[in-house]
Amino acid sequence: MIPRLLVLSGSPRPDAPESRLAAEATRLLAASNTLLTAASLADYPLPLFEGGKDEALPQNAWLLAQRIALQDGVLIVSGEHHGGMPALLKNAIDWIAHAAARENRPLDPFRRLVVALAAAAPDATGGRETLGQLRTVLAYLGAEVMTREFRLGEAGTAIDASGQLTRPGDAERLGDFLDSALDHVGALGRQA
Repeated sequence: MIPRLLVLSGSPRPDAPESRLAAEATRLLAASNTLLTAASLADYPLPLFEGGKDEALPQNAWLLAQRIALQDGVLIVSGEHHGGMPALLKNAIDWIAHAAARENRPLDPFRRLVVALAAAAPDATGGRETLGQLRTVLAYLGAEVMTREFRLGEAGTAIDASGQLTRPGDAERLGDFLDSALDHVGALGRQA
């Protein structure tokens, strides 16, 4: 079976470095043998999740949870805000988990989902803290989070407006990382 892979930008802004990196990853993955789709948090605007069990479920939360439940793998490309994951990305993850818990339909969007993590951050660490936080939260929810990750530091200058990586070696690192992600999705995804 052909694996299904979603590339998800953790920012609603198309000009954000993480959105440009997600677009470049999607471009590179387009030649692979996958059923590839791309999405952004802008596609699924959500209110602030307040954590109540009886909290009304927005339609976009259910749609995003369903979309992820249909995938074998997800590549999440995040930014980093003040040493942590962006609030909108954490909010979306919380809504997805809430959607699965609230509905009386069988849905477990994170179970056996292979997750590849990438970050484009303004400092030299390239989003190390964000990816660590994402790894912890997604593993808790049942995802198979890849050990290997892609970090793009000083992303404001490392990726141009057209999505091209500007530093020598970054494009090769990204290609190697995406190959590894495809291998993991093929071997460990829900269809494996």
